[in-house]
Amino acid sequence: MFTKYFEDVQKQLVKARPGSQSKTRARGKTASKSGKTAPAAAQLDPGGLIKIMEGLVPPKLCLGTLGVIDPSGYSPEGVDFVAYRPLCRDMAALMGGYAPSELVYGTYHLCGDIGRENLQAALNSVVQAKKLNLFTEDRQEYPAIPAFIVSAGGGMRLEEIKESILDYYVSKSVDYALEFDVLMILDKGLVVKNWREKRSFIALETGAATLMWFFILMHEYLDIERGGSLDLRNYVKYTEKYAEY
Repeated sequence: MFTKYFEDVQKQLVKARPGSQSKTRARGKTASKSGKTAPAAAQLDPGGLIKIMEGLVPPKLCLGTLGVIDPSGYSPEGVDFVAYRPLCRDMAALMGGYAPSELVYGTYHLCGDIGRENLQAALNSVVQAKKLNLFTEDRQEYPAIPAFIVSAGGGMRLEEIKESILDYYVSKSVDYALEFDVLMILDKGLVVKNWREKRSFIALETGAATLMWFFILMHEYLDIERGGSLDLRNYVKYTEKYAEY
């Protein structure tokens, strides 16, 4: 039953990809010179994905398309949505559409068709997100926020994806602390950071069980209680002396 749930949900996500091959063929816009029709690029429906993921994160957390900001004022671009512990019911309005980094348990980065260009863009957005809290005074108190990349699919094989990831990190001399944690390609497989070795990743061809294993790995990250307490005074960016009686 546990396994079947994830297989059914994954089928819904894969089926829901906009732009099916049959529609493309009818329009006749992607036919090659040989007469064969190119498959439609894999895409993700962010709203549909968030709706499903909301039911999969721990009950203490919420999912939302909020920005993230740390006590130093740093806010990375390229984060599609986050898992966070709500401070109050109106937190999004209270913080101007941002979640304090101390309350964020994971960042999610969408990569529709996982071609080399899109993959590099997703990896770059993770690098920016992993810099959260690096510029704060007490950065040792704040553990790195887990980063998850989600892809709808694409023509690259898992071996090619893994090689492209390593090429990106090596060629740009990216620090190990700025690497992603788990990459999921729906209905294909996972690429997981290997914490036992530096600059090492494990690619797993999980097929129909991909979403299930992503859920299990994601929970191992989200279930960890994060250190570093939230001090709202850090988010008041001005000083004023009040009359005291």
